[in-house]
Amino acid sequence: KLFLKETIKPQHSNNIMFTIVPVLGFSLALMFWGMMSSKYISYYLLFSLLLFFCMTSLNVYVILLSGWASNSMYAFLGALRASAQTISYEISMIVILLFPAFLQWTFSWDNMFKGYGVMILMIPVG
Repeated sequence: KLFLKETIKPQHSNNIMFTIVPVLGFSLALMFWGMMSSKYISYYLLFSLLLFFCMTSLNVYVILLSGWASNSMYAFLGALRASAQTISYEISMIVILLFPAFLQWTFSWDNMFKGYGVMILMIPVG
């Protein structure tokens, strides 16, 4: 239904970028499914946590390009604001996710999920 509807594009937009950037964002979101572990998987990602950090940082470029492709100053300023907010959330997410990785001495999702080093986070501090 989404692809069969009429496409509405702004008059003064960069038409090529305006249509490609949402596809890039959607394909980036679908690439996260490749990192999910399963018993039917045929490959093993050794540094999947670092790959996750790299892929989440690519989302900033998708946001910036979507604001730039519309050729509107207000949309571009909104995209700058959204990308700055995304970067600030990514920094805190990286710090939070690196703590269990350093506790278990691994950067692999599979080893992190199988280990019990994260249980130390369940213990109350006070």
